[in-house]
Amino acid sequence: MKPSLHFSIASAAIVILSLQVAQVNAAPTHHQSFEQWCLQKDSLPVETKKTIEALLNKAGSQDCKLADMKLNSLSKLYLSGYNITDIKPLASLTKLTELKLDGNQISDIKPLASLTKLIELKLDGNQISDIKPLASLTKLTELKLDWNQISDIKPLASLTKLTKLTLYFNQIADIKPLASLTNLTELSLFNNQISDIKPLASLTKLTVLVLNNNKISDVKPLASLTKLTGLWLSDNKISDVKPLASLTNMTILILSNNQISGVKPLASLTNMTRLILSDNQIGDVTTLAGLTNLTGLFLNGNQISDVEPLAGLTNLSSLSLYKNQISDIKPLSSLNNLILLMLDDNKIINVKPLTNLTNLTYLHLGGNQINDLKPLAGLTKLTELHLGGNQLSDKSCPVKPESVCKY
Repeated sequence: MKPSLHFSIASAAIVILSLQVAQVNAAPTHHQSFEQWCLQKDSLPVETKKTIEALLNKAGSQDCKLADMKLNSLSKLYLSGYNITDIKPLASLTKLTELKLDGNQISDIKPLASLTKLIELKLDGNQISDIKPLASLTKLTELKLDWNQISDIKPLASLTKLTKLTLYFNQIADIKPLASLTNLTELSLFNNQISDIKPLASLTKLTVLVLNNNKISDVKPLASLTKLTGLWLSDNKISDVKPLASLTNMTILILSNNQISGVKPLASLTNMTRLILSDNQIGDVTTLAGLTNLTGLFLNGNQISDVEPLAGLTNLSSLSLYKNQISDIKPLSSLNNLILLMLDDNKIINVKPLTNLTNLTYLHLGGNQINDLKPLAGLTKLTELHLGGNQLSDKSCPVKPESVCKY
């Protein structure tokens, strides 16, 4: 045989042998068992090894075979806050119905595509941008993806069994893929880049919708969501609230920091217990007089001078009216269930109308024109009384102990 032929055969043998050795030492594929991952743990990258060790810890055994058996019998697995990045060793745990991976450093979620029995999945607080692998998880009813780097949510369109979905603190502008998720009852999208909410009009089973801190100006698409009991719309660009008049099941409505001046359409929302309209351009609160179920009302940072319409809201326990133009607080004297009352930065001189509010625990009166505190002496439940920025000739605290007063 010619020397060159000997060399070729020898070279081929070396290549084949090298490939065989490489296959023995190679990391397992996504579809291999946890036992196989575990047996090769020491030769794998640090991030993979960390995940394997976390799973061994959850299994309560360092024996690879026993750990594999235990992990594959689980229906629920919680790996929150383990700082893991590589989730490939989870791919074989196909019996899981609930998986929590929140508070880690995961960016690649392809290994989850095989976990098709999942019903609940938590992935909030990671570094995920590509969610295409989730498209196969069609049994999901609850999905948390908050605090990631997601902009494209098209893969969610197939997850039609979802009832709860949270996507806050991402980079989402286009929510059209959500239109098909008609079983949703709770949806959170706050702190994104959303301006067009028309796709939400079809989600008529929604009871809770959170849209704070987006770029929304037109809320007409929400008029059809008549099952809503809680709606969060603060920090947007809303001026017209007429479309909300049909949402008569509402108990909580948050509209702070918008461009609202008229609140007449809210008069029909008589089931409301909590209404937040802070930092708008509201001057007339007449139409709020009928919302007698309110326990919390926040109107600070507006242009209100007349609080007479609030006199009948006797179920109020919290009322915030600071930073308005109020001088006469006599109408508040009937609100004897108040525990918290904030009246800072108004034009108040006379505090006698507060004498009857003996359940008050927190009273803020700073930045007014008050000179006589004696009428407050009977408010013995006070734990905080803020009085700074007034024209007090006598700074003696009207209640005991003196530490209650903050000047």
